[in-house]
Amino acid sequence: MKNIQFSSKLLSNQRGATLIVVLFLLLIIMVIGTYAIKIGITSLGISTNAQVNQLLAQSADTPLNKYLNTSDLKTLVSYSTAVGAALDEKQPNREFIFCYKPTINRAFGLNIDTSVIEAKENGDDAKLVDSGISGFCNIKRDFGSARQAVVTQVAITIPKEKDETKKPGDNLVRGTNLALGSGLPEHLVSQQSIRVTTTSFLPAYANTDIDTVQSNCLSSNKTYISDNLSESLTSKKTLKECLSDYNIPVVSQVQEFTLASFLQQTVDP
Repeated sequence: MKNIQFSSKLLSNQRGATLIVVLFLLLIIMVIGTYAIKIGITSLGISTNAQVNQLLAQSADTPLNKYLNTSDLKTLVSYSTAVGAALDEKQPNREFIFCYKPTINRAFGLNIDTSVIEAKENGDDAKLVDSGISGFCNIKRDFGSARQAVVTQVAITIPKEKDETKKPGDNLVRGTNLALGSGLPEHLVSQQSIRVTTTSFLPAYANTDIDTVQSNCLSSNKTYISDNLSESLTSKKTLKECLSDYNIPVVSQVQEFTLASFLQQTVDP
């Protein structure tokens, strides 16, 4: 009878030890699983952020490439375009802004679709100067593609101040090398720098109402410059910073172009 009781007690201890081992293994599996899920979520977040940045970078590049690949320079510098109007502007540091809207059947960068703004002397925002509000993007409908996700605001400025970031010779036309003693290209009569700033963003990610973002960042009552590269504007808040305040993913890119005018004789005098 004593031997039976001893055996029962031994079996009970073995079962208890086995249960502890099983629970310990379950705990390890739970910890490893939780850690794996955390890594997976982090990786997914990194992947999503990378995809968002790539999408925004491509969207910001598109208007820049349209200017870079323009072959009809005569139309580009005519007053009917934002670039032509900017070249004709006498006041420094004014921005000619328009919304990139390829989904509508309208020419790119027309002056009629442009607004003119400039930074206020007091305060960090800008004021509407001329041409009405047609140049402001409507962030509810002015998307850069049929996906209806990204909105892109374009700003044209004509640098009037010395750019300290430029190296000697940066403004020379291609094919010119002063170190080798080569002069200016034949028939070159003038050249002008144009700076284009594009700001692409995803308004759907805003942490507040879209109308609030529109009113506080892109409206005639409250707006911000896109280009603060000039020395007198470095302290001014930009559109990119305003959108970032509302947790909106945003990418801003700047490209400076040099327009060179050549005089070519086509008929004998």
